[in-house]
This record gives sequence, structure tokens and C-alpha cells, in this order.
Amino acid sequence: MERFPGRRLRAALVSAIVGVVVAACAMAPASSPPPVTLVLWVDNPAIGASVQQRIVPFMHDYPNIQVKVFDQFGRIRNGDVSTAIEALANSELSPDVVALTNQDFGLMSNRGDLVDLRPYIQQETDFQEDDFFPTTMAAFQDRGKQLAIPSELVPWVVFYNQTLFDRAKIPYPGLSWTASDFIGDAKRIMQSEPTSQQRQPQLAGFVTDPTVAILPVVAGFGVEPQNAADDPDARWLSDPRAAQALQWFADLGLREGVMPTDPANRTMGLWYAGRAGMMAAFMDQRDLLPAFFQRRLGIQVTPTVTGTPAPQAHWPFRWGVTMMPRLETQTTVYYLSGYGIPATSRNPQDAWTLIDYLTRHLPETPGRAYVPARESLAYSKQFAELYPETGHEAYVRSIELGRPIPVWPPSAYPTYDDLSGALNGTVHPSTALSALRDRVQPILAAPPPPTPTPVGG
Repeated sequence: MERFPGRRLRAALVSAIVGVVVAACAMAPASSPPPVTLVLWVDNPAIGASVQQRIVPFMHDYPNIQVKVFDQFGRIRNGDVSTAIEALANSELSPDVVALTNQDFGLMSNRGDLVDLRPYIQQETDFQEDDFFPTTMAAFQDRGKQLAIPSELVPWVVFYNQTLFDRAKIPYPGLSWTASDFIGDAKRIMQSEPTSQQRQPQLAGFVTDPTVAILPVVAGFGVEPQNAADDPDARWLSDPRAAQALQWFADLGLREGVMPTDPANRTMGLWYAGRAGMMAAFMDQRDLLPAFFQRRLGIQVTPTVTGTPAPQAHWPFRWGVTMMPRLETQTTVYYLSGYGIPATSRNPQDAWTLIDYLTRHLPETPGRAYVPARESLAYSKQFAELYPETGHEAYVRSIELGRPIPVWPPSAYPTYDDLSGALNGTVHPSTALSALRDRVQPILAAPPPPTPTPVGG
């Protein structure tokens, strides 16, 4: 006779109950962690557009992370990202990730507002720093800390109108062309249309924004403008080669007659209308029609009533791309952007996940174009297929031979008024550059503001 019959019964009941509970748990869906929303700041429209191209694929791969992109263009006082981070700390706009250019980084009054990313880099077993183009990682370093990861490089290149080149029976320019080739092609473009057949607007050999073009031109003559911190006296403006470079540039209009200029840069419209043989611009302007020109053509530039964006209007002619021609040397300039995590981020680990993704992936469509900072992406077949136009090698080659534009306060960059006298021939280039130096030297030499305590530190 069993001494404890109730004990066996109770054990059987407990076992049955446990079985039911386990089965119920197995049938119930596994609970997922609550979604995380990351706030990403951009203050450059081109970089913002390139980010948007990769956000949707990122959220598909990481469904538990949502990303809100806030465009801060024109809202950051004096170009100082620190002031914006600190002013909006603890608000709904407080960023988890900031996209900033090398100029933004150089002008930060408090780099302690960004966290050191080296601990995050070290947790990635396949993060190879030597996969990035030389000096790009260093562009976002401060006192041994890596405060942002480079992602987009945007070089200054020359686009050319294949339709006009074909009509003039001119071979398309190669990457190693010279200043003589450049001027000769521009002249032949203009001569290809008989006077009796010319129509308005005029035909131009070359158009560009002189306030930016002056930087790659002086670099082509061997002059290397330095960051404000390294050359607060703007000594490069007193270099005789800089005056020689400005004279060569001005002579494109004054002597060669191939480059019209205008204070409002309205001559750039000749390119969009297919009436210019060549245009120099940053790569992110690739195949884009500006809003003012779309309105002129009657193209819809705003979303429809249903919220569907208007399709992107393209250049209405066949075109290719090449490098800046060789002057004394062959080079150009580029700007670069990267991604950092503010010290106030509420989700730094997820923010790193987003940064790592953005620097490892190309967009699915060209959009606002750039060269990836990772060489493995820049030299990949996928990148080449993304930009199939004739001469697309110019993009990467321009990074190899170029240099980043210098870090100056926004008010220290040349304006059309600074250059107009040289461009119209009323002022000698050396005099114009001397006046420019007098204007910007106090700006470059101004002492930096005191460094406050890092937000959250």
C-alpha cells in the first residue's frame, strides 16, 4: 500500500499545469523590444538627399529602428554645430547622429559635444581604417579621438555636353587633358554654330561659379590654401602663383572669350539649356536641374496632391564628365562629410549601427552623387554601374589627386565682389587678392570662443 498517495496526485497535477503553461508560451508570439527612433541631423542639402536614399533600406534591415531626418540647413548659427547641439539638448530635435562636413567639424567651438567613436570601431571585427581614402579619417580626429566616420566625398569636376562636342566634331576630353586642350575645345564649341544660325541665349564654351572655381584653379597652379587654424594670415593670397592663377581664370573671359560671367551666376543657366559646352561644378550637381530652371520650363517641382514627389528632371542632352584640366599640375578640390554621435544621444549604440550602415552601403540610385569614403566601395563594380556616364572614372580620380577645401568661417570665402574687378579686367589680380586678404584676415585670425563644458559631460 502506497504510503503517500496524495503526493503522487499533486505531482501529476503540477506536471500537467506546467505543460499547459509551456504550451501556451510556445503558442504566444515572442515579445519584441520597443522600437527606437533615431534623430539624424543634416545641414547640407546634398548630403541630406544622399542620406535619404539609404534610410529606407536601413530601416528595412533594422525594423526596430526608425530614423527621422531633420534638415538644419541655414539654421546653424555661424556654421557652429556645437551651438545647435547644445541649444536643442533634451528637446525632441536633439540628435542621435549628426552629418557634418569637414568644414562643420573644423568650426565646432566644442568638439566635446561629440563622443569618441573608437570604442565602437573596436567592437567591429571587420572595420578596416585603411579601407578609407588617405586623410579622410584624420579629417574628423581631435587629440587622438575619432569624432566622426567619413562617408561621402564630393569632388569638383568638369561636365561636358556631348551633343555640342559631336556637332563640333571634337573628341571627348580624357582625364589627362591640358589647359590648352580645354581652351581649344571651348573655342571650337563656340565656333561650331555659324553666326547666321545663332539664337538666344548665347552659346558659351564654359560656365562655372567663379567663387568656388577659384579654389581648384589656384590649386592647379601649385597654391595650397590652408585651414584658418594653420594660416590665419591667409598667406596664400600673397603668393604670386595665386595671382597668376586668377589671371588665367579671368582670361577665359577677357582674352579667350569662352567664359561669360555674371554677379548672380545666371550664366549657369546656359548649361542647363544645353547652350554651354562645359560646366565645372561639384559632383553632387550631376544631372540635376535647379528649381529655378524647372520652373522656367514649366516642370512641376513640388509634390502632387497625393504626396508623390515630382520626378527628377534631367539635363536635356547627352553628357559626360572629366577632371579639371592640367594647369601647372592636375588637381582639384572636394568636400567630405561624415557622421558623429553627440554626447546627448539617447541611443548611442543604435546610432553607431546607423553610422556603420551608412558608411558601408551605396544608394540604389544616383541621386545627389558622391564618391564613398571607403575605397572598397569607390572601386567596386556597383559604384561604376551606379554612374555609367562617359568618363565616370573622373570622380574617383579627382579624389585621388585632389585635396579637401579649406576650413574657413563662411564669411571668409571669396565672393563675386571680391573677384569681379579681376574678372572684368578693371583690377589687377594681385590687387584683387590683396584686397581679399585684407577683408578675410581679421575673420581668420579671430580667436575661437571659449570652450564650454560638453553637454551631458
